[in-house]
Amino acid sequence: MLDIKHATLGNILTVNLTGQLNTLGCGQLGELLDNWLGTGGSNTLIDFAGVTYINSTGLRLLWRHHSLVSGKAGLVVLSSVHYTIFQVFDISGLAHLFQFANTFDDALVRFQAPPTDSPATPA
Repeated sequence: MLDIKHATLGNILTVNLTGQLNTLGCGQLGELLDNWLGTGGSNTLIDFAGVTYINSTGLRLLWRHHSLVSGKAGLVVLSSVHYTIFQVFDISGLAHLFQFANTFDDALVRFQAPPTDSPATPA
């Protein structure tokens, strides 16, 4: 079973997952992510702190979402991914697609635009 909690912070959909990201949970999560994209959203932060398992269906859903978000110049960041879950991403060859952050707060920082250098103004 997968418990999904979500909220929007500005232009970022934040999703907190608890449980197993498998065939049963992917339908509900996929619907949430597709609805977000359908409203014009793109930036997505998915917190994996409570995820205990992911299978190929979960990987496929995230890969698909990443592809759609990338087409909209958005960003997908995965936070608090346990080492054993990260290994599944790594072995599948998908780890290089995503940005990973150690904590939810670290992930939020990834969405901030880097400061622009403004030209110096004469005194």
